[in-house]
Amino acid sequence: MAGPAESGDSAPRPAGRPISLRKRLFLLAVLVLAVSLGLVGAALDAAFSRSSEAELASQMETWVYLVLGAIEIEDDGGIVVQDELGDPRLSQPATGIYVHVHGEDEHWSSPSALGIELPELPAVPHGETRFQPAASGTGFYVYQYGIAWELGDGVVRPYTVTVLVDSAVPGKQLRSFRRGLWRSLGGAGVILAAAQFLFFALSLRPLQRVARDVAQIESGQREQLDGRYPRELEPLTRNLDRLLRTEKANQARYRSALDSLAHSLKTPLAIIRSGLAGGSQRDAEAMQEAVSDMQHLIASRLERAAASTRRTLGAPVGVLEQAQRIIATLRKVHSQNLKTVDVTIAPDLAFYGEQRDLLEIMGNLLDNACKYGAGAVRLSAGAIEPGNQRPGLWLSVENDGRPVDRSIQGRLLQRGVRGDQRVEGHGLGLTIVMELVSAYGGDMAIEQSALGGALFRITLPPS
Repeated sequence: MAGPAESGDSAPRPAGRPISLRKRLFLLAVLVLAVSLGLVGAALDAAFSRSSEAELASQMETWVYLVLGAIEIEDDGGIVVQDELGDPRLSQPATGIYVHVHGEDEHWSSPSALGIELPELPAVPHGETRFQPAASGTGFYVYQYGIAWELGDGVVRPYTVTVLVDSAVPGKQLRSFRRGLWRSLGGAGVILAAAQFLFFALSLRPLQRVARDVAQIESGQREQLDGRYPRELEPLTRNLDRLLRTEKANQARYRSALDSLAHSLKTPLAIIRSGLAGGSQRDAEAMQEAVSDMQHLIASRLERAAASTRRTLGAPVGVLEQAQRIIATLRKVHSQNLKTVDVTIAPDLAFYGEQRDLLEIMGNLLDNACKYGAGAVRLSAGAIEPGNQRPGLWLSVENDGRPVDRSIQGRLLQRGVRGDQRVEGHGLGLTIVMELVSAYGGDMAIEQSALGGALFRITLPPS
């Protein structure tokens, strides 16, 4: 038997709320700032350490010269040093600065080395200097200078002057510098982080305003994004407005289709109602016919309403490719009458809309040109405002038949009207084309073609 908690283990858990864009940018900026300031601090610390060592070596060289100026070598090689060495730190015990002079047998240490065990260091040839940092393992900074002293009997003896500085002496200065450095960098980091927070807050405020305006549209408080937004957000707001207009148009088409459907069903319903009252065979046949009419009306109206909906930001459709598909089909349908089809369309020309709408427009116009022409058809197309992100399209279809009389040009766009009663058809092609062109905010014109027949020009503005 399952325990009471077993059934709750499989329940889906709600996903956590994603981190905001402002917080994400701020955290990333703080991380970059911390890494940058850390690298700057490390570089300044290393530079200061090198500078401190160079300065200490120069100071130790000065102490060597002070000692050399204060010592005297007796004839037997003994070392005699004056009481005043020129720096009180060399005369006071445990100051951390020590001087040691040694020859072959003679040794001397400064008063500051009293009670301090100094490391044994090798002698340095005369005329040479040697500097060793505290990292060498002795715990002291070491500076050595080799000299040669000529005694009274002409004998030359070697001596080495060694200055030792406890690593704690420059370490105090280094630690003081590091405290000041990291405090300054920390303070600068806090100020820069606050400035970045303010920068991101002000920079992302237009996005918050767009989100607020969209929420107002969703709640019905406004109908479109009609405010002034930064240039970078104009494509977003423009496409959102276009999407909203398209959705409203689709809703209006569905509403119109349902209204037309309801109006068309009134007569069949009346027939069914009256047939139910009569009950005869004739009434039954009438009701069956009315039911068939209702099914046809429902299917055709809803299919037409669904076909009239369109996407706002659909992928571009290649015009030349679709034209070639239609022409290949028309060559089979009108194989006896169609002689030549002249196509002038750039290979990269695109239509920014639904593929079925483009096929419907070109298919109906080309089919009419084949029906009413004498065998020659010309199809041309080009872009409107090609520099636009989603340019428009112009399209013209010509034939070599008879030109359209100006007196019937307006009536040709009405449902069920045909230009020539001798040609088979239902007179719906141009009406469908006009409805689609109007849905895209375009226009259609009827003119006379240079081929001698009719010219139908379609103009669809940039979307």
